[in-house]
Amino acid sequence: MIHGDIKPQNVLVFMDTTGKTTVKVTDFGYSTLVTGERSVFLPKSRPWNAPEHHFGEFKPLEAKKADVYSIGMLCLWVLFGNHLSDIPQTTTGGTELLSFDAPFGHLTLLERLKDQDKVEHIAHQLTESTPGIKDEYRIRLKELFSLTLQLNPEKRTSDLGKLVGLLDQER
Repeated sequence: MIHGDIKPQNVLVFMDTTGKTTVKVTDFGYSTLVTGERSVFLPKSRPWNAPEHHFGEFKPLEAKKADVYSIGMLCLWVLFGNHLSDIPQTTTGGTELLSFDAPFGHLTLLERLKDQDKVEHIAHQLTESTPGIKDEYRIRLKELFSLTLQLNPEKRTSDLGKLVGLLDQER
């Protein structure tokens, strides 16, 4: 299944009746259950979209890997959204705030870094420099970002089960 529009607005997080955190994905308006090689159209939700996004058709595997990139961006935002201004100047090359939000028609620094294939590096840097993360989780987060935030979709995983396993605290 291809969701096609993974972003924070389409994810609900809440405590269930047992006190366990539950995450549910919503808004399946662009989702597709793919059989065969039928083409898929995806919306472009900035900055959550994959770098190779265009307003044309995607083959099913391409669309799935675009979803994977969006999952990586979502994890980056959930885990480090408050720390993005802590990125050293040498990484970003300037004083502009690393943000997920920009006025319509403008690229955020994060989107420019995405085009330069630097988002994975920043995710790894944040994973290493953020206090309070256990070493075992640092390793798993770095692997998650390596599998999801690749500029080249050929280097991205399409194994969603592996990503879920990396995020599973019970593992």
